[in-house]
Amino acid sequence: MGNVNRTKGDRASRLELIARVQLAYEHLRDTMQRYREDSPRARMAITAAKQRLSMLNRALALLALEVAAQRPEPA
Repeated sequence: MGNVNRTKGDRASRLELIARVQLAYEHLRDTMQRYREDSPRARMAITAAKQRLSMLNRALALLALEVAAQRPEPA
């Protein structure tokens, strides 16, 4: 029973991470549309949004590798 709850929790955390990646992408897109001029503030905002998206994408990739490594190989 504990393993089933852990599996549900793992799935929920994976879905949450996917949602966070999507939100980070949308934030970057919106930031790039908002700051069309080339100002220091615009560059800082876009850089911060890119870094956040990059970090979350890496976390998602590591999670995907971890899940793939846990699955048994088909016979």
